[in-house]
Amino acid sequence: MKQPKLLMSMVSICLLILSTNALATNQVVKLAIENMTCKMCDITVRKAFEKVDGVTEATVDYETKTAQVTFNPEKTTTIQIEEASTMAGYPAKLIKE
Repeated sequence: MKQPKLLMSMVSICLLILSTNALATNQVVKLAIENMTCKMCDITVRKAFEKVDGVTEATVDYETKTAQVTFNPEKTTTIQIEEASTMAGYPAKLIKE
């Protein structure tokens, strides 16, 4: 009876370690967004970012004309993220902090 519990504990620990490593690989970038003229524009830009494979979160601020995108660099690049916004009609440029 102790062996199955030990095995389950070990599997749980392995899964926890793997999920922590997966979260640690994400990167966050801030982008300047051009051509946003109304509050609906930020929704369009956000949806364009969310269609990119590897993007896990995107927030767009109409007031500051910026976006913050969280992504997995093993699945996409900042260039692909910028291109997604640009193809939607809103050119994006990486803000280096």
